[in-house]
Order: sequence, then structure tokens, then C-alpha cells
Amino acid sequence: MIEINQEDIKNAERLLLPKGEVFSDERKEIITSLETKDIKACPGSGKTTTLLAKLAIISNKLPLNNNNGVCVLTHTNVALNEIKTKLGVNGAKLFSYPNNCSTIQSFINQYLAIPAYIDIYGRRPVTIDDDFYNETIKKKYHEMLPYKLRKGIEYKNTNMIYQMRFNLESNNLTNGIYGNLLYKNKTSETYQHLHRLKVEMLNIGVLCFDDAYALAYHYLDKYPEIKEVLSKRFFGVFIDEMQDTMRHQNDLLNNLFNDSVIVQRIGDQNQAIYDHQEGKEAWKIIEPSLSISDSKRFSPVIANTVKNICVSPQSLTGNPKLPDITPTLIVFTRDTIKEVIPYFGKLILENKLEKEEKPVFKAIGWVTKEHEKYDTLLDYWNDFEKNMKQKKNFSHLSSYLNPETLKDSSNYGAQVYRQSIIQGILKALRIMGEQDKNRKFFTTNSFLEFLKAEDAQIYEKFSLKLTEWCLAIQNNYNIYKEVTEFIEKDLQYIFKWTKPSILSDFLELDNVKHEAQTSTSPNTFKLSDSEVDIKITLDSIHGVKGETHTATLYLETYFYDYDIHRIINYLKGEHKKTNKQRIKQNLKMAYVGFTRPSHMLCVAVHEETIKNHEEDLKKAGWKVEYVQS
Repeated sequence: MIEINQEDIKNAERLLLPKGEVFSDERKEIITSLETKDIKACPGSGKTTTLLAKLAIISNKLPLNNNNGVCVLTHTNVALNEIKTKLGVNGAKLFSYPNNCSTIQSFINQYLAIPAYIDIYGRRPVTIDDDFYNETIKKKYHEMLPYKLRKGIEYKNTNMIYQMRFNLESNNLTNGIYGNLLYKNKTSETYQHLHRLKVEMLNIGVLCFDDAYALAYHYLDKYPEIKEVLSKRFFGVFIDEMQDTMRHQNDLLNNLFNDSVIVQRIGDQNQAIYDHQEGKEAWKIIEPSLSISDSKRFSPVIANTVKNICVSPQSLTGNPKLPDITPTLIVFTRDTIKEVIPYFGKLILENKLEKEEKPVFKAIGWVTKEHEKYDTLLDYWNDFEKNMKQKKNFSHLSSYLNPETLKDSSNYGAQVYRQSIIQGILKALRIMGEQDKNRKFFTTNSFLEFLKAEDAQIYEKFSLKLTEWCLAIQNNYNIYKEVTEFIEKDLQYIFKWTKPSILSDFLELDNVKHEAQTSTSPNTFKLSDSEVDIKITLDSIHGVKGETHTATLYLETYFYDYDIHRIINYLKGEHKKTNKQRIKQNLKMAYVGFTRPSHMLCVAVHEETIKNHEEDLKKAGWKVEYVQS
């Protein structure tokens, strides 16, 4: 059994921390803990560094006498690259047998889903990828279903074909991985046609990510001894960013290892904003847990003000090295809503925050789409929407992969990122003069078709990578090295380039033109002062998860109610445990948004929202200021 001592910790401090810094007692307890524990980490706590310290120490003690390995699971391959980069040779063993260092999806695919598919169909699946699955099932849907049935399905739910899943045990078609029967009447013509469509997708080996979990459960049920095999192989399992784990992922992981395996899950339950169940927690923390309660990101006054604006309060201590600027509620009416962002700029200047090193100022909101009656992010600035749709034509690969240049809240998320990544690759192909079979430059579709026909293995790898890269951009990880490697190795192999140096200007970081920094950001509001220009970037809350700002303005928006109005009592410091999913979802969004700034937090609220609450809010630590027309 491994033991972690104080000398191990000192070595990790020398490896990972700035000279002279040491791990706190809370962090040391986590690093030395070798028992099954959940670990709660507050925003800006440096939890990844703490996990890296543990992994570096464990790696240096491998292999064990019984040849047990360690299993590290993350959500993106870019997070794995961070482990490789920061640990270097100290973490090399984690990536070789008998250890496993991978994304959760890759782990499930490798150890369960692919073996299950081979067991059933006698061959490997073609791909496990949501985007390719959706493209393929759309084509099959039009080929296999009569026009009349398609019209009926589309009238009922246009997304039904993408959402339907298959239960391998019951042979039923369900609405989602945990859903009920797609149609109550299994003998209906529509159900029968859709059932055949889904079976066809399975037969041809084009699977979505949910199919991988259905196959994994089937495989475990058929071969329960797999649990014992995995438990003998891994002495410890460490899962990062646990709050981003979906319910079906968590349920499966809970069934893969017996009690002999150390399982440590680290994350912040209050920041679980990617859960599709609208506030329902996939990760239920097991007590007693361990905690990192001090944040290096924000000041003590911000910590004290926001500590109760969450689903599950925990101890939260700010960084005493940062100045205490009282959080401010900027109160407006429908007539003064356009003055909110300039007022935020005025507060930035009053507190001299523009003089901080590399200052970042952002205004963020939950709802970014237009509402005919109520206010959303678009109502605070008229130019927001049209500026987001600027066409991008960058001179360097990294600009296609930069989240700052890709954010488009009218169509935000994986599809925007996926398209931009592919556009960067297509530009590389144009530079090299590569064309498709029709002697035209590749489009997205022709490139994917070419890749699939030319090398199925590289195509499958690329399909999986695309999804991981999209999530990585969403979480503000840098994927430049991975995409560059794909171009320089995989594409060079396929196209047999003899002069790849032609791409040097497009790929070399030294030649970056810094488009995002030197040009106007698509969503940037500029406030001109006699001495300085203040740039305030507008974004969604999902878009800034993981970021740190110098000052953040949280804009009240409407989602079945105005979001600050819904949780106004929490802003007053009155935390109340709730089972109302809308409130829980709201609290998570607010917590993520409120914990972005290092120096100053401002929240824009409608006058009606805080009416009769002003004094209680002031007692809770808020400054209340009114925008004048």
C-alpha cells in the first residue's frame, strides 16, 4: 500500500508551486488521503494543482508490488494534456499500463462499450460520436420513414429522432437514456418505423455517446465479473471536475469498482451547470468529505457576500491579498437599462481597476436569446447581437481555437466550436492546395467523407477528438497543441505531404497575429474615458465558467422569472434548503457568475426586484446604487 509523507509533499511543492509557497493544511490532508472520499473545492481554490500533487507523488511510487495501477478520469483530453505538461516525467507512468489516464467517455468506450458491441455484433463500431450520429440518423430518417409519418413526428417534436435511445435489455425505444417508452403504443406504425431506424443505426455501428452507456450497462449485466477485474487492476480512481458528470456517467462509475478500490471525486457541486436535469444533482456528495475552503481568486468581501448564494453552502474564505471592494447592486428601470454597462464602467474607473495587470472586465447573463416581453442579455446593449455574427477569417490556427473569438450567444456551444475547429483544419488544407475528388477545396462534409473513406481509424479518432475539443474550449482549455499534432501527423500521413513547412506561418505560435487581442472582440462594449478605454466583454454564464475576471457584472435576465428576483432572499444571506429545481438551477448559475471576479462584483437588478428589500441587502453586505437616466 502506498504511503504519502511530508517529504513527498515538499517535493510536490517544489515541482508545482512558486518558490517559497507551500500547500495549506486542507490541501495536505487531501494529498495524503488514501481512502475513498469526496472532495469539495470552492471556486478558484487551485484544486487541479492539489490533485496534480497527489498524482505526481503516486506516480513516483509506481509500480506496486502487486502491479496495481491508478485510474485518472477527466472530462477532456486537454485536461489530460495539462497533467502531462505540468508533471512531465513525474507523471509519465500514469499514461502506461497498468494505469489509465483518460476521459470518462474514452474509458467507457475502451473497457465496456466497444467490447460489448463486439460481443453482440462481432465487429467494432464505426464511431461513437454525437455529431456524426445525428448527421447519419437524419439521412436514414428521410430514407426509411414515409413522408406522412415524418410530418407527424416533426409536428410533435422535431428533435425526437436525435433524442430517442434503445434499451438493449427490453428491446424498447425510449425517450432519452432514462426516459419512458417513446410511444405508449409499441404496435403503432410510427413506433415500429422509428424502432427499425434505431436498430439500423446500431447495426451499421454508428453510435451516439448514450449508446455507449447502454452497451456498457448491458456488458456489466452479462459479465458481472468485469467489476472484479477492474477492481483488481486499479487500487485507486481519481475523478476531476466531478460536478460536470452526468447522471448516467455517475451511475455507471458507481457500479464499476468494489470497496477495495480508493475512489476520490473532486469538484464543486455548486457549479454543476451542465447537468441536463435542470438542477438535479448527479453527484451526491458522501459525508464526511474533505474540503478546500479558501479561494485564491477573489477577495474576502466577495467570499462573505456570495457564500450563501448556492445550493449547498460550504466554508468559503477569500484571498486577503486582494482589496476589499464592496459588491454593488446596480438598480435600473426599463428606461435606464441601456445605462447599466456604462455605469459598470464608471465603477471600474472609480476603483482604478483598469490599472491592474492585464485587467479583464465582463458583463454576463443567463439568457442570451431575445424575448418579446422580458429582458435578456440583448436588451442591455443594442449592438450585441449583430456584432456577434461577424465572419471570421483568421491568419493563424490558434485563432480558430480561441474561446474569446468563438463565442456567439445566439448559437452558443459545441456546434459553434466544432465548426470553427474544422474551418481551421480546412484552411490548413487550402494552404497546402489539397482538393476533393471534384477538384474543389474541401468543405466540412467533403472533408469528413474523404477522411472516413481514406482511413477509418483516423476518422474515428478525429470524431472522438472533435467532441472532446469542443468541451475543452467550453471549459477554457487550450487545445492548440492537440489540433496542431493532428494536422502535422495524421493529415500529413494521409496526404503524404513532402513540404509541410508551407504551413509553418499558419501553425507557429511565434507568428500569431493576435487577432482576438488587436481587433474588436465580437461582443465587446467600449467605454471611452479621457485617459483610457474600458473594454467590457459580454458573454453567457456558461461561456465564462472557469474564468477569472478583474470585475464582473452579472446582468439580471428572464428565465420563467427574473433570475435575481427568484433568489433575492439568498442575496440577503437567508439561505434556505430547497427542492424546487428551478431555484436550484438558478442558484448554480448565480454562483458560477458571482465567483468570477477577483476584485469587484456588480449585479444589475430591476428596480422591482429589490423593492422593499434594500435595507436587508445593505445589511448583507451589498452597496445599492441607482442608475439615472
